[in-house]
Amino acid sequence: MVYSSTLPGNSSGLVRFLPEIVGIARAAIGIAHMAAPTRANELLAGPDAAVATTRAAARTFGIREIYIGGGLYAATKYAPKAVRPLLRAGVAVDVWDTGVFALTAYLPRRTRVAGCVIAGGFAIAGVLAELQLDR
Repeated sequence: MVYSSTLPGNSSGLVRFLPEIVGIARAAIGIAHMAAPTRANELLAGPDAAVATTRAAARTFGIREIYIGGGLYAATKYAPKAVRPLLRAGVAVDVWDTGVFALTAYLPRRTRVAGCVIAGGFAIAGVLAELQLDR
């Protein structure tokens, strides 16, 4: 296994699997956006989730998440040297997404907050996952 130890005080060892968890979560979100873009995007887009352009954008987001998340998960099993670059790619797009939600004019408050929390949370998870790789 790529991960040599857990964080101090972590009795469950769950943190040790953070790269896998992040990968699975990203891929699951991507699959949801590909398969059911209206439903998957309701939190962020509200009533606009059913608009064709929003559904198309959701699907483009979905494939990105499947690629990064699925690749990350597979790398934890079969290509350990690819784990760090894939985590960093995820963090980069999540930081970008957080900035977009924070700075885009005229977004509904609900969309702004949800977008920043979700993307920012994934950015933090990616950083924590990378930090634990060295432990």
